Amino acid sequence: MWGEADVSLAYSGLLGRAENRELVRVVTASHDGEQGESFRRLEDLHGSFDGLILVDSQPGGGNVSLLEGCRIVAVLDHHPRGLHLRGIPFVDVRTHFGSCVALVAGYWQEAGLIPDSLAATIFYYAIKSETQELGREASRHDRGLFRQLAQLVNWELLHRIVHAPVPRSYYVAFKVALERARLYGDVLFADAGELPIPDAAAEIADWLLRLDEVRWALACGTYRGRLIFSLRTLVIGAHCGEISQRIMAEWGSAGGHGMMAGGQVMLGASCCYDRDAALAEIEKRYLIEMGQSGTTPIADPFAVIVGELTESVRKREGGSA
Repeated sequence: MWGEADVSLAYSGLLGRAENRELVRVVTASHDGEQGESFRRLEDLHGSFDGLILVDSQPGGGNVSLLEGCRIVAVLDHHPRGLHLRGIPFVDVRTHFGSCVALVAGYWQEAGLIPDSLAATIFYYAIKSETQELGREASRHDRGLFRQLAQLVNWELLHRIVHAPVPRSYYVAFKVALERARLYGDVLFADAGELPIPDAAAEIADWLLRLDEVRWALACGTYRGRLIFSLRTLVIGAHCGEISQRIMAEWGSAGGHGMMAGGQVMLGASCCYDRDAALAEIEKRYLIEMGQSGTTPIADPFAVIVGELTESVRKREGGSA
């Protein structure tokens, strides 16, 4: 027997990525005037709900900000199990899923629900972005759902979300990261300076990982008193989550999956590190984890090279040195 409940979709913190802001605009516009359907800030709902369901996150995570006194009634997630799940009535954590939406879709199927075009487009985008179009940590559940949803997607809407406009500051962060990058063998470290949004570190790390000489990329940046980093790798079966936790051991918070992770440390009066010291410490610990401690870096790997292919590109294309 299914009951009815008033449910609000809420978020805490900042909606940073342009894609996510566009997605929220689309959902809000499509449900304009319907109570409990559009996205709300969690702070605006404080005191007006009986319980909180966390999706794609867990209490105690460094990137999760909850109001004091919130009663968590359920957690649906695909990240490694945290240490703060005891006492929560319902917990479903499936780390073998590449995206949380594949887990949620299973509940839809059990309830006999068929996603409309809007829901299908959102689900499809979630899998596309989380698994990089099934190329990163995608499970059979993600792949199967991805194929099913393709029949229902609103492609014009998907294009609007994927190609949402971004401000000039977005490109500035990428420019700074390129200028400050250092390459240690196949390990890249980049400082993007002041970040326009916290998620920019992850976007930059993903982007830098496409460099043909790189298998590991870590991008750092500062946002509102926090030094944030994102770690990415091409190595299947890697343990980025564990590596990021060791990098942040005893002075910050971190977590993630096998091939992607992140962390942060607070700067200022409550921390013995200023920005430069924290940045140097992250780089030092990162290089130790990568076995590159003591390696002399290429300090300007993105200097202009006209009409020249790197050695790895020549080998891949069958050329000779």
